[in-house]
Amino acid sequence: MAQIHCNFFSYSLCHGVDIAVTLPSFTSCNMDEEHTHQLPEKFPVVYLLHGHGNDYMVWHRYTNVDRYAEEKRIAIVTFSVGNKAYMNAGSGDNYYDFLEHELPNFVESYFPVSSKPEERYIAGLSMGGYGALLHGLENPERYSAIGAFSPAVFAGKDLLTLQKEKPDMPPFVDIIETTKNALASGKKLPDLFLCIGDKDFLYEKVTAYNQFLQENWQGARYRYDDLPNYEHEFSIWDLEVSAFLEWIDRKDVYKKMGPNKV
Repeated sequence: MAQIHCNFFSYSLCHGVDIAVTLPSFTSCNMDEEHTHQLPEKFPVVYLLHGHGNDYMVWHRYTNVDRYAEEKRIAIVTFSVGNKAYMNAGSGDNYYDFLEHELPNFVESYFPVSSKPEERYIAGLSMGGYGALLHGLENPERYSAIGAFSPAVFAGKDLLTLQKEKPDMPPFVDIIETTKNALASGKKLPDLFLCIGDKDFLYEKVTAYNQFLQENWQGARYRYDDLPNYEHEFSIWDLEVSAFLEWIDRKDVYKKMGPNKV
């Protein structure tokens, strides 16, 4: 496995940005096998989003996502957005544009990472779960699956209250309205994976969103995990990112090779 920590100048943001790219090994450490770094194809990739108050390293510090990437032969890209909610937030912080266009362009140009929509996935926790839903639903032709772990799915009166009480927060959008618009678009939507712990402070909002999806989701796979005795914490996100990587419907050459033993 290779992990590359990188800082590059972003044209969308007009400043440097930190990212990490985790690339799995092609061959294992089995001494009976021939070893090589020459790849048959570029790796499928998950753009993995952090939560409020986090940075690009939080997934690597508090979960086993690097091991999962190695075992499942898939690339992971993480990056820092501060608390801007993966949206264009003014003052030149065009994080929506950065995630949707510039970051994939940079990663897919500089690293052996696939540019095929069917091999590109987006997922995140908390604020990052909101970001994954927002980007995956507004740009469904770019992603094969969305993973939303304990996402901040503000909608309706809850969203209006948030905007009133915390005017300095990023301009969150109504995720239910975003989902309705995606469903009405007639476009093929990505598969969707949603999860929450039953002791999470966002539990009622996420279960309400799940109810809406159960009644309206169509044309793509959907999975909902409601886990007992978990709060808003990395112990559930570690479990669920592994489950998400196992659940996504991959057809790439690395999936066909089976898991890489570590």
